[in-house]
Amino acid sequence: MEIKIVKLKIPWPFFEVNVFILKEGDRFALIDTGFPTEENFYELEKAIFDICGGWQKLEFIILTHGHPDHYGNAREILNKVKVPIFVHEKDKDRVIELPKEIRREAAEFAVEFLIKNGVPQDKLSIVERQSKSYFTRKYQVEEQDIIPIQDEIYFGGTKIRVFHTPGHTPGHIILYIEREGTIFSGDHIFSRGFPVPLLFFPKKEDRFRNLPNWLGNLKILEELDISCVFPGHLESFSNVKEVVSKMRKRVEKQKEKVLKIISESPKTLYEIGNLLYPDLPDEFWTFKFSEAQGYIDVLQDEGLVSEKIENGQIKLLSRLC
Repeated sequence: MEIKIVKLKIPWPFFEVNVFILKEGDRFALIDTGFPTEENFYELEKAIFDICGGWQKLEFIILTHGHPDHYGNAREILNKVKVPIFVHEKDKDRVIELPKEIRREAAEFAVEFLIKNGVPQDKLSIVERQSKSYFTRKYQVEEQDIIPIQDEIYFGGTKIRVFHTPGHTPGHIILYIEREGTIFSGDHIFSRGFPVPLLFFPKKEDRFRNLPNWLGNLKILEELDISCVFPGHLESFSNVKEVVSKMRKRVEKQKEKVLKIISESPKTLYEIGNLLYPDLPDEFWTFKFSEAQGYIDVLQDEGLVSEKIENGQIKLLSRLC
């Protein structure tokens, strides 16, 4: 199987997003679609015509997860050609357009959650921006365009195994071509750095516990025979077990930092995030908050953290004190 990587821009100062065009004989498929801008769609369309000969040659699209830098051009593609789009059932609500009432309830739920965990009032505009950016029709597709993905999908004579790896999102998947030892890892793992377990509220629901789920699903990568990983960002790599080991060590190191922070005095999640990453600009508070929530979730599972309510806010403290 031939694999063409198309690197597209994203509106965050970290890296590009990788879109993959698969070629098997005279068959073509797409893994993820990139962030929706005119420039990105032009670059993607040029690659499709250069490699496939046009949109009509595309057999299907697989989305690794429901973040707009990975599914954002799907709607524009459907304006060119009707093609099946596979996504995991648990991320479907991140890809299709939801009714306004559900979006409003989700925003209210998010605001309540953030306030009781110490986020200042002036930071809450992020909820409105998220509602406008993640839930706009510019990005999303219709429910009838989506096919829930199963455990495997065939592409020509090649079987692509699908592993549900909740963590980065509830419906995140990785794709494994066993014949070649190839993994398409989405945002489950990168060659370097760390896949941020961002909080996300598409519906009013119990909060998804990102980091504990992600940690539990790292073992999948340790059990498979892998020759190359094609991630959703950064470069491809082959030293999978070494990368996984580094990620596990990073988690342990950050857990120790969090325990030290809350052993000095009870803190809100917002305060923990700021103390965990004191050098990060305030504009990245959502990253810091999400990371803090992830480590607190893991530490609570281990029985090392308790909480109390103080002035309407949740304060977290170490049980080791």
